[in-house]
Amino acid sequence: MTTEHSDIPLDLTAIEAALGRMVYRAGNLEAAVRYVGGRLAITPKELQKLDGVPAGRLVNEAKGLGEKAAVDERISEAERDELVKLLDDVGGHLEGRNTYIHGVWLTKANGESFVMLSQKDWQVKTRPLAPEEIGKLSGALLALSNDIFDWTVRVFGEEGETGS
Repeated sequence: MTTEHSDIPLDLTAIEAALGRMVYRAGNLEAAVRYVGGRLAITPKELQKLDGVPAGRLVNEAKGLGEKAAVDERISEAERDELVKLLDDVGGHLEGRNTYIHGVWLTKANGESFVMLSQKDWQVKTRPLAPEEIGKLSGALLALSNDIFDWTVRVFGEEGETGS
């Protein structure tokens, strides 16, 4: 890619590396949700509901399985509430990921800052696209993945198969 008014190539290496890390960590977060859902599932039908669904629906399925596990007294109400809070956080973080992935990227004239256009609330807004900003989201995605895995191991232990 070159700038609008120059044949000088624009070096996007740092941004592309940051985006790659962020996408990888978003995948880890989705895997964490799939894992906790699998540990909550007790029937093959429940386990099957987790296969191949988009992240948003996956979060809803995991919440439903958490609610059922609390009703069945396989987890406490406090554990369910903690899980629901974690799963609620997933949606916002994945929305941030989607903004980067589905945004329109532009360069300003003369190779100035790289920017992204995003549409929220029917208004198009520019926002700087910098490795540091993407890194903040990556860090949040990683922390949330770890929190979900930690919750799962604390509640269900390290061993055991998913589903029944």
